[in-house]
Amino acid sequence: MMEGKAMYTFEEIIGNEQMIKQIQHAIQKKQISHAYIIHGTEGSGKTLLANTISKTLQCEKQGITPCNECISCHTFDNQNHTDIFYISPQKDKNSISVEDIRQQLIKNMEIKQYHYAFKIFIIEKADTMTIQAQNALLKTLEEPPHYGIIFLLANNIDKFLPTILSRCFVIKLRPIPSNDIEQYIIQHNLAQKENANMIAEYAQGSIGKAIEMANSETFYNMREDIISKLLSIKNKNLSEVLTMAKELEIYKQNQQFLDFIYLWYRDLLVYIKCNDIKYIIQKDQQKNIIAQCKNEKEDTIIQKIQAVWQAKQQLYSNSNFQLTMEVMLMKLKES
Repeated sequence: MMEGKAMYTFEEIIGNEQMIKQIQHAIQKKQISHAYIIHGTEGSGKTLLANTISKTLQCEKQGITPCNECISCHTFDNQNHTDIFYISPQKDKNSISVEDIRQQLIKNMEIKQYHYAFKIFIIEKADTMTIQAQNALLKTLEEPPHYGIIFLLANNIDKFLPTILSRCFVIKLRPIPSNDIEQYIIQHNLAQKENANMIAEYAQGSIGKAIEMANSETFYNMREDIISKLLSIKNKNLSEVLTMAKELEIYKQNQQFLDFIYLWYRDLLVYIKCNDIKYIIQKDQQKNIIAQCKNEKEDTIIQKIQAVWQAKQQLYSNSNFQLTMEVMLMKLKES
């Protein structure tokens, strides 16, 4: 399990070191922008970074990282800071509406900060803002009050209007190297050492994903189920393959299972090409991997990897889940 709670200091942030230095330099020189877009994949640390910058800017010591001792830092840690606000889609909505922006940000921004240096707004899933919401926000971005700072957190920067992009300082969070994630997992006792490399690879550059997986029994159960299916699929008849596709329905809302399938065939391909177990990720499965490689050829494994990626793209485009799984599993069986 993860040790303690997040302290929101720059020292806690893994990866993107050069970008962190630039931000701290800007804080030191008091050259902070009034609007930032922080974008990166799910779990890349967007919220952590926005919170850390916000906590630092409001810290009464005015250093380049929070002191964790002043009243501002303590109120932030207790989640009741009077001058930091969060906006996100309402529970029953998939987007941030123009009314959300008007009521929660624009009207609130008109009132000066309560006590601290700035009045800060962190818009989570900002790339879900409607066009109307973005246009409403635009005037505030064009004429921000001196005390106002806005963070727009997004997975997909392409969802923003050009006028929004042109008025924000853009920060791109790059994927974190697997070695760094693995070290973080080990140092924080998030998982057993033999599982750290596997989790780091599954995380695909996302520290958030790695932490979630390391603390999730669902992750291990799902992986075990998927590997069991892959080991048996060759011997299944058509009816059994269709049943298997139906069983995958339980993972419809968590399509991480496709990453499990991809990495399984990735390990098979690596072992066939290198004939060395040290290059595979799932070392706890080395006996199964070696055994399965005896019945596989390099070109057929490549075809299977392509089938998995095609399925992933189709689901991303909202294709029918059941049909997509049936087609993918048939390719995995027949290749």
